Formats: sequence, C-alpha cells, structure tokens
Amino acid sequence: MRAFRSRLHCRLLVALAWLGVCLIASTTPAALANGPGPSIIPQLQERFDLSERQVKGALGALLVFARHRLPKPEFDQLTRSIPNAEYIMQEVKLQGIVTRPLDDLDEYEASLASLGIAQLLASQFAPVVMEYLGAAGFSLERDMLARILY
Repeated sequence: MRAFRSRLHCRLLVALAWLGVCLIASTTPAALANGPGPSIIPQLQERFDLSERQVKGALGALLVFARHRLPKPEFDQLTRSIPNAEYIMQEVKLQGIVTRPLDDLDEYEASLASLGIAQLLASQFAPVVMEYLGAAGFSLERDMLARILY
C-alpha cells in the first residue's frame, strides 16, 4: 500500500509540473498570437484614468470606425485580437455612443465626447490600442489599424 501511495504521489507531482509548464507557455507572445490576450480594458482604464464604461465606449467606437474602413477578412482578424470585441461594439450601439458609421477620425473622436472624453485624450486612445496590439504580439493587426488611422 505504501508503494502504491508513493507512485500515485509521484504521478500527481508530474501532472502538476506539466500543468504549470502549460500555464506558463500559454502566456507567451507566441501563444497570444493564436488568440486574444488578456483584456485591454483594465490597462486602458489605468493608463487614462477612465471608467470601465468610458474605456469600453472608446474601444467600441474605434472598432466601429475600423469596421467601415477595413475589408471584412482584415476586420475579423483585428477583432479576434481584442477580447469581447463584438460584444463591446454592440454595447456602444445600444448605449447610443455610436449611432451611425463613423466617416473619419474627427467623427470618431467626437463620439467620445458623449463619454466625457476630451478631444486631447480621445486623440491618444487609438495609438495606445495599437501599442497594446504590438506588445501582445499582434503586429499585423496593429499595422491594419495604423493604416486606417494615419
């Protein structure tokens, strides 16, 4: 019985070690390239000192702007790199933050005024989202967004 417990204990330790290796590997940039990374919302809240509603509204408006500027396959690829992108876009439409297509950056930034985000801060939002994408290993998606912003 004692030998059985010892072998079981060893197997459990090996299984736990393997699980630890898998968890560590799943947070690398290579793993992030295969799916969305951690939510950008808390990072943007901290960076800009905004509420969650303001950040989701600004991000949703940016995605709506991108939807009308990028070909569908590229837009779909961009939304896969941002967790809950579809939900965030639906939310800004339901809340009346974005009520129609945004034709240019001025309209995008103006939509943020309804969230209490001043123009100076609004102009900094998209570049920080691009920075996040690049840091998370989504350089292709960052470049797609940059192409429509500049």
